[in-house]
Amino acid sequence: MAPRVTGMLTDRDERVSGMVSRRARIGRRTGCGTLVIVSLLALLANDAGTSGRGRHLERPNTLDVAWSFLTSGRALDVSDQPAAVGDKTLAIPQGGKASIVDTRDGRLLSMVKSSADRFSPVGFSGGVMLAVEEWFGQDTKASLNAYDPATGSKLWHKAANSTPRKGEEDDWLGQPPFLLEPGPVTQLSDGRLVGLAPRTGAIRWSKPTPKVSPCEQSNADIDRPPASPLNAAATERHIALLRGCPGETAEIEVVNTEDGSSMWQRSMGRVRESVGVTSAGGVIGVGLDHDVWLFAASGKEIPRRGADSKSGLWPVGEAAGVVYLSEGRPGVPADASSLVSHTLHAVREDTGSTIWKRPQGRQAPSSVTSESIIAEADVPGAYAGDLRWSPGDARLQGPGASSLRDFAGRQSPTVPWPVAGTYVGSSGDLLIVRSEDKDGTRYTGLRPGHRAVDTEKPTALGGAERRDWPDACGMVSADFLAELGESYVKLPVKSSRKVMGTKLASPSVCRYATESGSDDDIFAVTVRWVATDETAAETYATSVIPWGCDPPLGGCVTAEITQRQHGVHLYTYRTGLQQLPVAHATVVSGRYVFGISAGNNKARTKHLIRRLATHLAVTGSGDR
Repeated sequence: MAPRVTGMLTDRDERVSGMVSRRARIGRRTGCGTLVIVSLLALLANDAGTSGRGRHLERPNTLDVAWSFLTSGRALDVSDQPAAVGDKTLAIPQGGKASIVDTRDGRLLSMVKSSADRFSPVGFSGGVMLAVEEWFGQDTKASLNAYDPATGSKLWHKAANSTPRKGEEDDWLGQPPFLLEPGPVTQLSDGRLVGLAPRTGAIRWSKPTPKVSPCEQSNADIDRPPASPLNAAATERHIALLRGCPGETAEIEVVNTEDGSSMWQRSMGRVRESVGVTSAGGVIGVGLDHDVWLFAASGKEIPRRGADSKSGLWPVGEAAGVVYLSEGRPGVPADASSLVSHTLHAVREDTGSTIWKRPQGRQAPSSVTSESIIAEADVPGAYAGDLRWSPGDARLQGPGASSLRDFAGRQSPTVPWPVAGTYVGSSGDLLIVRSEDKDGTRYTGLRPGHRAVDTEKPTALGGAERRDWPDACGMVSADFLAELGESYVKLPVKSSRKVMGTKLASPSVCRYATESGSDDDIFAVTVRWVATDETAAETYATSVIPWGCDPPLGGCVTAEITQRQHGVHLYTYRTGLQQLPVAHATVVSGRYVFGISAGNNKARTKHLIRRLATHLAVTGSGDR
C-alpha cells in the first residue's frame, strides 16, 4: 500500500518555483497552529498505516541489521532533499539522480536520472515513483514526473503552471500529489482535483474544487501567511477534504479515489480558533479547536471522547481493528524538558472503547507496523544530524535509539540502533536509518526482533553486559602516562555512569589533566559503545565518524580524516563560530569503540592524540 501523505489544497496563484522545498512551510499553514493540528501533520508524514497482519513478536526489544545500502556521494543530515520512503521501496536523492531500493532486501532496483537543476523524489503511488524536476533562471519551470521503479524509465510528465492556460488546463498546479494505492491524486492548474492513471498519467476522474480566499488573519498572525480554508488528508484509497476558517462552519467530504465520487459529507460545527484533518491507516481524524472526531473511511464515527482543553489527540496508526491514538499534553512551562508529554491509547475501532493507555514520554510514536509501535527515543548524547560536529569530549556521538511497544501495550526499554545515524522513516516492518560513510551515504534497514535478556544484559546496551563496559579512567595505563613525562590527574565524569538510561559500575568518560594545568596536555577518553562483536563495532564506528559536511557552519568543512592503522581514525572537528579545529580520534578495538578528544589542534596535541589512539587500539580489547 502507498504511504499516506497529509497535505493541503492552496489557492491557484501559489508560485510554482520552490514547490518541493516549501513542503515544511505548507504544513505550518494548516489551521492556526494549535498543538492538535501541528502535531498531526508532523507525525503522519511518516507512513503510519498498517495491515495488522504478520507474525507478532513476543515483545520487540532489539533492532537488527536487515540490510545495508551504500550510495555514492555525501548526503547532508540537514537537507531539503530527503529520501522518499514507501512500504516496499525507497528513493534516495543524489543530486541529478536517485537510487530506487527494494526495502525488503536492500537491493538496488534502478537508477533514475534527470538534467534538471533540482530533482526531488516525492514518493510512490500505484507502483510508480513520483518526482519533481525544477529548472531555475529566466525561464523558471517545473514538472511532475512518474518513473518505473524496476527500470528507472520515465513514464510520463505534467508541466507545472500556477494559472490555467487555454488548451493547457490539464497542467499540474504545483503542489505535492497525494500518494494512494490506486494512483496519485493531485490538483491541476484550473483547480480541479484529479486522479491519475499511474502508468500513463491519464486523468481517470476529475472533481472541481471551490475557488476560495485565504482565511482572515488576526493581528497576532501578521507575520505569518494566511491559512487556506481547504485542508486535505489521504488514507489508502480515500481523500478527506475539509473546509473551514475561524468563525465559519467546518465541513468535511470524503472522496473515493477509484472514481472521484463523493462517499459522504458532514458538517463539523463552527470553528473558533483552528481546524484540520489528518489520517492514519484507514482512520480519518478531524481536529476542531480542542475536540477530535474519528471516522472510518466509510463514514462511520468511531466513538471517542474529545480531548480536554490542554491536550491534543490524534490517530497515529491502525492494526487489526484497533486504532492507536497519541495524546499530547503540555508540561510544566518552567521545565523545558517537559514541554509536551504523550500518552498512547489503544481504542477499538468498532466500539470506541479503550483497550489500554500507556504513558509515552516526550516522543510521540512515529509509525505503526504490522508487528510493533515505534517511536524515536530521546537519548541524551545520541548522534542526531549535525550534533556530530559539536564541540566537547565526543560524548555526543552515541547511537540513536527507538522505543518499541507491542500491541498489548508493553514497552521495552530504549533499544539502541546498531549504527549511528538519522531516522529516515519506516518501510513495511523496517526502520530506515541514514548515516555517512567513508565512501558515501549509507542507508540501513533495521528489523525489530526479540531476544532473551536479563538484568546483566540490558536491552538499552544492545545486549552487552554492564561489566563489559570498562572504566574510562582505567583505559590508559600508568606506564603510558609516565612516558608522556607529565604528572596526570584523572577526572572521572560522574554523569557518564549512565548510558542509554542504564547505570554502569564505572564512568564511561574520563578527563586527564596535568597538575600544571596546561590546556595542551588535557585530553578525554570516552567508551562510546560496546558492541556484540567486532563487525558490529566497526560498523558503528564507521558511521559515527564525521566523513561529510558541516551544515550549521555554512557548507562542507573537511574533517581531515586519516587512518593511522586498522581501527584508528584521526581527524579534526571545526567548532564554534571561529571554526577552530580540535583534534579527535575514534578507535575500534575488538568489539569496543573508544573516542579521544583534546582542546585544540596544535602539533603537540595531535601527536598526543595519535599516541593515545595507537595505545588503545592495542590494549583496549584485552580481557576485562
